[in-house]
Amino acid sequence: MRNFNPVYKKYMIIKKNKVKEIIKKTPLFAPLKLAAALIGHSSFPMPFSATIPAEPFLDRAIARIGKNPDPARREEEFYSYFSEIWSEGYEKGLTQQYSAYLPYIPKRSDLPFLDIGCGAGEFIQFLSANGIRTQGIDSNSKEVARAKGYGLEVNQADALVYLQDHHACFSGISMLEVIEHLPPESLVSLLSTIFKSLAPGGVVLLETINIKHPLAFHSFYSDPTHTRPVPSDLLVFLLQWQGFTGVQVIYTTPLAFTQQQAIDPSRAYFSYAVLGIKPTVSI
Repeated sequence: MRNFNPVYKKYMIIKKNKVKEIIKKTPLFAPLKLAAALIGHSSFPMPFSATIPAEPFLDRAIARIGKNPDPARREEEFYSYFSEIWSEGYEKGLTQQYSAYLPYIPKRSDLPFLDIGCGAGEFIQFLSANGIRTQGIDSNSKEVARAKGYGLEVNQADALVYLQDHHACFSGISMLEVIEHLPPESLVSLLSTIFKSLAPGGVVLLETINIKHPLAFHSFYSDPTHTRPVPSDLLVFLLQWQGFTGVQVIYTTPLAFTQQQAIDPSRAYFSYAVLGIKPTVSI
């Protein structure tokens, strides 16, 4: 068959390239290129270079915190300011995220809910506003001071040390965007201690960056205090290994670029949380 003739194939390639060169010189080229890009058969046409103004990160942080950084305490205050650099609408996104977790949080318990690594207390404020008694701990003294300034029940403490003195004391424990800051080798012992600190039927909620998302690594390495990403499969197994049951993965913050991503939650959502329940009866 002539289609498999090397000479014929070479001829067709040359002819195809000539047609492309002709089309490039006509007004049809731009719309055809755009159409091809939209259906995924070509790269999207872009200029060779682009320059954009830098985001006003520091100005946003100063506006949210309400004062300039103290020149004598810049190192201490770094994370408080860094945590407030995000664009307008970030708070609305947090509320949506917290609302997705609310159905899983115990609401009629006499025991408090504990948020580890609570920062300035955004999640505590949300849960308190929904009638859930919540307290928090954080190792950063500046963040603890900010949270206390909002009238929240927050203490400066190391999570492992604090939990070892609080067995079966909490209806639930959360760590939102915290585990990626921890030394990887500490995660197993921390989850074991969390299990012991929960009352029977208590829930654990662990949120982090979804590294299956295309933008995950940019976000992860934007924060110099991050240590290592934690894949959802690993976190699910670690909870099951510690004895948690009913383990679920909750995806939040949708950001899909393609239809294929949109139908696969593990790739379409920027964040995920793993939720587990401490059994009411020892297994």
